[in-house]
Amino acid sequence: MIALDIKDLYVNLPVQNILHITKFWLNKHNKITEEALHLLKVILEQIYFQYNNRFFQSEKGIAM
Repeated sequence: MIALDIKDLYVNLPVQNILHITKFWLNKHNKITEEALHLLKVILEQIYFQYNNRFFQSEKGIAM
């Protein structure tokens, strides 16, 4: 028998990897990078969720 916790249902995407990949594609297509990356970083670091009337922030990354 296998017991899976809810955390096992989601893939965590590391924030630093997301920023690195985004920077690569923005540079490749000559888009504004620094402003876009800063905005993306702020958004990704401020993702919270609520469970049983308690708020949590992911420590490993964001859920896919």
